[in-house]
Formats: sequence, structure tokens, C-alpha cells
Amino acid sequence: MNILLIVTDQYRYDCMSRLQHPVVKTPHLDSLAAEGVMFTRSYCATMACGPSRASLFTGYYADTHGMGDNQTTLIPQDFPVLPEYLAQCGYDTALIGKLHLKPMARDFGFRYVKRNDAPYTNYSQEEADDSAYLEYLRETFFKENPEDAVRLFSEDEDCLESDELRFMLGSNFVDAEHHEASWTARESIRYLREERPRDRPFFLNCSFFGPHQPFLWPDPWDTIHPPEEIPLPPDFDYPVDDKPIFRNSQHMIWRQEREARGWDRDTYKKILSAYYGYVSMIDHSIGQLFQAMKEEGVWDDTMVIFTADHGDFGGQFRCFYKGLPYEGSTHVPLIIRDPRSSAKGKICTRNLTNIDLFSTCLAAAGATPPTDIESRDLAPLTADPEDGDWDDRALWKKGNQSLIVRGDYKLMRGGAGEKVYYELYDLANDPWEKKNRIDDPSCKDDVDRLKQELDLWHCEQDEKG
Repeated sequence: MNILLIVTDQYRYDCMSRLQHPVVKTPHLDSLAAEGVMFTRSYCATMACGPSRASLFTGYYADTHGMGDNQTTLIPQDFPVLPEYLAQCGYDTALIGKLHLKPMARDFGFRYVKRNDAPYTNYSQEEADDSAYLEYLRETFFKENPEDAVRLFSEDEDCLESDELRFMLGSNFVDAEHHEASWTARESIRYLREERPRDRPFFLNCSFFGPHQPFLWPDPWDTIHPPEEIPLPPDFDYPVDDKPIFRNSQHMIWRQEREARGWDRDTYKKILSAYYGYVSMIDHSIGQLFQAMKEEGVWDDTMVIFTADHGDFGGQFRCFYKGLPYEGSTHVPLIIRDPRSSAKGKICTRNLTNIDLFSTCLAAAGATPPTDIESRDLAPLTADPEDGDWDDRALWKKGNQSLIVRGDYKLMRGGAGEKVYYELYDLANDPWEKKNRIDDPSCKDDVDRLKQELDLWHCEQDEKG
């Protein structure tokens, strides 16, 4: 059985029309869900692109694999990763798009590589030097002035402090044909049609840069969701007085700075318009990939997985980006179409972390995961989405922040030493995290139980770091 792993970057869990999103239409992801299982309680393992992807590819949380933030390396640098295990099982392995694992000199078990970690030099010169997408732009769209490709991306990325709106939207200097979403799908199709060997199964990691900023959403995607027709999310105006984790974060500072600059509701709608346009463009590109798979005759023998490395606040508490244990940032989409399963069009509400995809892929390939793995095989849930034996929990950790979701209750932990604080949310009745119920007497038993479990796990992870 082949494996197609589609990873997006900063994709909100609810941005799918199958989940009744008020704006976004995702027909191709909807069709995938109709043939598989959609998981509505999937969380990422940690806060940023690189560390989260490292967890997905190693099966361990960040304190174990060593990548605690972007621009850090695995420890040890030869830490075994998913494509290496799959190659040992006879798979041809290919990467198209973003990987964000380091050291970059390592191939991480991929035989065929068209990598695009970042199109700018603001954080890493080697990522831009290594980008196959930038090389493509220099040979095509920027053929007359090749240096403009990385220069324009870098200038947009440099605007976080001076012009945050440009930092997010980008300068829209490429058309739809030359956008990374189109390039990623096109190169994935090229691999399927021209580069893969026909005598063995393949593992293809098709990894989109977006809908991470800069959005650069070109025509026709720049008008598909007009700002004036976009409703702000329900949690946009929620107060944060009872949220110590948020109030003691950089996000609170950014929110205050936006207010000082005079950002109004229309500004937020403009950003959401661009974000949703990018989401729709990615869905369209995924649809092209699915069609090519059917034409190549590999669709019926391929496990297809769609997920994201982390989410985006998307207006929650008037914020964007990621980095805190709230739903917008940590809750991610997950769809698995397993051709061996008869469960079609089902929704699974069990809690899990997408670190579990490591064991899921290995098991599908007939490989044996390491015995001390922190990942779980999701095959029982793709066979029976309501499996009563599933350990119904999700875990996430970044430094001194962590969370656990067990059943419908979510406990978050922040701070350190004598200043540790907690937040509790009832996701069944308060999915947008309006009210922190940590001091609600009716929740005391749940708080005590979850604190004990989270604190123990948190400290165990600290000891591994």
C-alpha cells in the first residue's frame, strides 16, 4: 500500500466546509473525508513548524527529539525518522515542499527531494539556498531578475514590526501559476507520473508552505471570499481577563500594539479573506493531485492522510499565528483515507495528537515502531471511529506550557516555579474557550484529576530534555 502524507502549515482545524465553516469551501478535502474518517479532536504535538514536524517524523515529543524551536536540530542529529523506516521496508520516498527538519545537509531518508522550507533569508540563509521553489521562480517568473525572488520574500517577512499587515498578506508579486501551492501540487504530480519507480510502493510527503503567511493570494483566490462577507469568529470579542496564559504572552503585546495602530474589524476581515483564499487555493491544488493519482491508477491502493503542523488563532482573542495552547493554535485538521477500512464518511470525536501518524504510517507499511515510542497507531479508529478501547487523550507541550485533553475537558498549564497557573475549558459546551472554569467548584474533581495527570507527564517530559 502506498502512503500520501499531505501536511499543511498553520491550517485551522475548522477550515473545511464539511465542518460547516461559514465561509470556506473545500470540495476536494470534503471528498477525501467522504471516503475516509475525519478526526475532529486532533492536536499538534508542540507550537512551531519545525518541532511539530519533528514529532510527526520521529514519534516523540520535543523534549525527546531535541528540536524545541525552529532553527534547531534533532538531538542526536541522526535521530531516526519516518522516511528512513519506510525506505527500509522497501518504499520509495519522496518529499515535495516544506520539511523544516535540521540539519539540512541530511536527506532524512528521502530518495527524491524538491524542498521548500522557506523562500526568505530572514531566519536562515541555508533554507533559501536549498529551496527548489525559489530555484523554479528564478528560472521562470523572475527569469529577468533572479535575485528579486528571495529579495521580495525577505522584504515582506521583515515587516512584522513596521507593517504587520504586509507581513501577513505579502506583496502579491506572483500569479496563481507560480504560487507555491500550485508548484507543490505540480511537482507532486510530476513525481507520480515521471519519477517514482513502478516496482515498489511509494511514500510521498506533499507539504504545502501555507496557509502560513505571507499569503500572496493571487487572482482568482483574492476575490473568492470578499472581506465584507466574512463574519468574525465567535471568539473574536471574548475577554481574556480570566486567561493568565494569554495575558502573560507575546500575543497579548501584539494585540495591544494592533489596537494602538488602529486596527478595526475590517482589517481583521481583510486578513481572514486572504487566509481563506489561501485555504481554498490549497484545496484546489490537492484536487489536482487526487485527479492525477486516479489517472495513474494508484488511488485505490494509497492511504491518504491530510493534516497540519499546527493551527492559527485566526482571529481568536483578536490574534493570529500560533504558539499558545488554545484551540486555534493547537487543534489541527486530520483526515485519513485507509483503503483497507470499510469506515467511509465517518467522523471520529476521539482525542489524539498527530504525533500518532508516525506509528500509523509504520504499521500500514508493516514496520515495527520503536518500543519506547510516544506515538499510537490510529488504525483502530480508522476501522471503528468510536472504538471504546481508545485512550481518549491528547497531549501538547512547549517549554513550560502544556495541555491535556481528556474526554471533553481541556486543562492548560503555564508559568514555572511558584508561578504555575492553569486554565480549564469544557470543550463540549464551550468549544471557543470563552470561560476558564479552573475555579468552578463543580469542576474540582476534574481539575484535580487532570492536574495530576498533566503535571506528571509535563515533569517526565522535562526530564527528557
